[in-house]
Amino acid sequence: MATIMQLLYFLVVIVSLSCGSIPSPANEFVSDHGISGPLIATLGLVSVWAALCHLGSWLVARQVVTEQLEPMVGARWIERQLEVFRWLSLFVIVLCLAGFGLAQAISVAPVLRDSMALQSIILLAPGLMMTFASWSAEQAYGVRLNYTEGGFRNHTRSLWLSFRSGLAWLVAPVLMLLGVSDLISLLPLSENTASWITGAIVISFVVMGLPLLIRKLFKTTEISPGVNQWVVDLLVLAKIKSTKPMRWDTGGRAFNAMVAGFVPRFRSLLLSDRLLDELGREQIAMVVLHEAAHLRRRHVPLRMLAILPAWIAAVLVTQIAGDSHWALPLGSAAGILLTMLILRIVAYRSEYDADVQACKMAVEISSQLHGVPSTYEAACDSLSSALMRVTFDHPAARKPTWLHPGVADRVAWMRRHRSEPMANSTVAGTIANPDQPCQLIN
Repeated sequence: MATIMQLLYFLVVIVSLSCGSIPSPANEFVSDHGISGPLIATLGLVSVWAALCHLGSWLVARQVVTEQLEPMVGARWIERQLEVFRWLSLFVIVLCLAGFGLAQAISVAPVLRDSMALQSIILLAPGLMMTFASWSAEQAYGVRLNYTEGGFRNHTRSLWLSFRSGLAWLVAPVLMLLGVSDLISLLPLSENTASWITGAIVISFVVMGLPLLIRKLFKTTEISPGVNQWVVDLLVLAKIKSTKPMRWDTGGRAFNAMVAGFVPRFRSLLLSDRLLDELGREQIAMVVLHEAAHLRRRHVPLRMLAILPAWIAAVLVTQIAGDSHWALPLGSAAGILLTMLILRIVAYRSEYDADVQACKMAVEISSQLHGVPSTYEAACDSLSSALMRVTFDHPAARKPTWLHPGVADRVAWMRRHRSEPMANSTVAGTIANPDQPCQLIN
């Protein structure tokens, strides 16, 4: 389920920012009302969307309370209902920014037109408001059924935690880098010099700043000394050095693991609290080895490179469109669609490959460290049970999604490839999920 959400959050950000490329002239609504008209229309539509979202949550909760629905059935209903609302929000975003002309209005509005950071805040606002509204409806459902505590403070805290673990790591870097770009543009520098400085800052931030920012946003703490040393030893034996294991505090809400950062010494392995507290040692070992396999097989850089053809095609579409006002929007749309298609292909391959390589690494290092399965079959069983456990609260997450193979398919792939020799070369055409780097259950 979290994989679907991360894909959705990625699209919310990309679609919102891509609307900024919509041509500014020729919108009567903007011409007649300036920015106030599109802004009022956007707030009205988003408010109606949020009200419907909460109304649906209230109706399902009411049926559960009056025993017209079983609690488990109600949980599935609210999950599917909110999922539909969230995907529909992408169309609402386009309607607000393109249809109502909000994106056009901010491109010519005083103050806003000179700041990419301020424009991006407005562009992201409709998507963020609807995402927060869906989290609010979900929280309200839990309160009505006494699954969680009520009150304004607890409600606000829940929304903030959802933002920190879901969207913040996508939104914050974009706004920070655009803000820096705005400041550089104010300096008395040539365009070429400003471009070089901006490029250097972006690269430095991706290498050093982004991993630190993710650790802060995701609320990480030190792992207990004994477990920390065991994880470090496991990573070293897997030939992954200079990667710091961290405990990811989700408030007991998530099973997850991810690698933050690309460069050793600035890289961290985040293991969620529930994963560390509720999985057995052999299952944790297989989760760690799965992440190590992503790093050893260089899935992240290969995934990033795999996206390049999509955006090269987007540039070609823009050039073919020539001087048309819709050249940039068409190019952006082509880039997004081709990126999703490529990701569908390579994300599956990288997950399958990481599972198989994790099982093979376990056999290689089991004699050197306790708590690691000693045979391929045992490793496969441990990873399979870990996959089943981390999806226990959301059985729907066991099914295939656009960017993630189903649990049954992953288990079948592992067992089918048990006899293949350990490979040192990378698998061509594998790429990372853009929402988060290298996850077991995203």
